[in-house]
Amino acid sequence: MSILDRVYVALDNLEKEEVYTFLDSSNGRIKAVKIGLELYNKYGREIVESIATKYKVDIFLDLKLHDIPNTVAGAIASLEGLPISFLTIHLSGGLKMIDSSSKARDKYLPNCKILGVSLLTSLDENDIEEIWGISDQKNLFSTLFLLAKKGGADGIVCSANELEILHALDLGLESMCPGIRFEDEIAHGNLSDQKRVLTPSDATEAGADYLVMGRSLTKAKNLAKRLEELSS
Repeated sequence: MSILDRVYVALDNLEKEEVYTFLDSSNGRIKAVKIGLELYNKYGREIVESIATKYKVDIFLDLKLHDIPNTVAGAIASLEGLPISFLTIHLSGGLKMIDSSSKARDKYLPNCKILGVSLLTSLDENDIEEIWGISDQKNLFSTLFLLAKKGGADGIVCSANELEILHALDLGLESMCPGIRFEDEIAHGNLSDQKRVLTPSDATEAGADYLVMGRSLTKAKNLAKRLEELSS
């Protein structure tokens, strides 16, 4: 399996027609995409169904649901019938919300896996201490990962930097890792608002099951070359 086979391309900051143009330009080499809040809030179910039908790609719907348990369960029910493989919730919503999400998934989206978002990759250690008052990040991540397992989530969204913690717990949870940038982007500080980042090869070696890459590909000057880097 090449690294490209693990990559979900984040279609953020694109209009609908730009999404189609981008996917057309990949000549079928992109097999999996992530649809986030921007696209879904603007175009709704139609954009998910359209992409699935037109391009036959695997779809990760990244809505990061976070509310009281009944509201999140209702939100998942509203997605019934969508051709999605992954859906995100925030683990900080607590055990009852995670459990409610998993049960709603079983009823309305039986072919979809629930991924629990740990901490956003836009947060660094200073942000984490400022928000939670916790300097022991390992304990915080461990707590969230254990909550995910207990609540019935299928996997975790975390930086590849936290995979060592996840694997040490041996919970059998899949990992989806954002904050992935090419080596030259990291060297030049081209990270946008992400702070906890790794290269595709480093994240894969760390044991990431799936990677999320956005502007590195959608805004690439030479997409074919970037895709080849991920395929070699």
